[in-house]
Amino acid sequence: MRTRIFAQTFVLLIIGGLFLTSCLLPGMIPLNPESTESAATEEPSEFAAPEGAMPSIETDPNVVLESLQAREGVYLASLAKEQYTDEDTAQPGTLSYTVEISDDTPTYFNYGWCTTTEEILEQNFEHIRIGLYFNGDALPGDVVHPITYQLSDMVCLDFVALLSDWPNGEYELRAVATFDEQINDGIADFEAGDYIYEYNVTVSK
Repeated sequence: MRTRIFAQTFVLLIIGGLFLTSCLLPGMIPLNPESTESAATEEPSEFAAPEGAMPSIETDPNVVLESLQAREGVYLASLAKEQYTDEDTAQPGTLSYTVEISDDTPTYFNYGWCTTTEEILEQNFEHIRIGLYFNGDALPGDVVHPITYQLSDMVCLDFVALLSDWPNGEYELRAVATFDEQINDGIADFEAGDYIYEYNVTVSK
């Protein structure tokens, strides 16, 4: 299952009072970004951020969980103008999202994956590597929090970064999932390759 559903599933998760924890399932591999091509350099625009400008990124997993449970933030994908089908997200390639941020609501930048059983989830992550990137640089593990939970009859693992206090500017965020072989989530097959979700974010407050 692809990340585009996670804004909705977390809402259902919180309302339903289902299990939510900030630890990996036994034997699961934590975030381990691998190299991807850097974002293309573009000419500065009206909203170009100062060099090195960054939003605040939460390092405390408990704060991230509390924010999710209180529904204090919004997912980047839910702010995007673009909408994609399950067919679009079920194959390697790049999907681009155009996001505009105009207030100080915290935002969740994430990649998530669900399977029908815990065993399949662990098996899948033997062949999946996740990287979250901000302006071409990999976010370190201390700001990307793995969260596992049960959703109806699915077992899920989500990697979440909580961002706030964005400076005005333009940013490129990329969530990259690399499958080193074909995998099956218990429902369907997914081909080997890079599944890339690119967020072109403009902040003007």
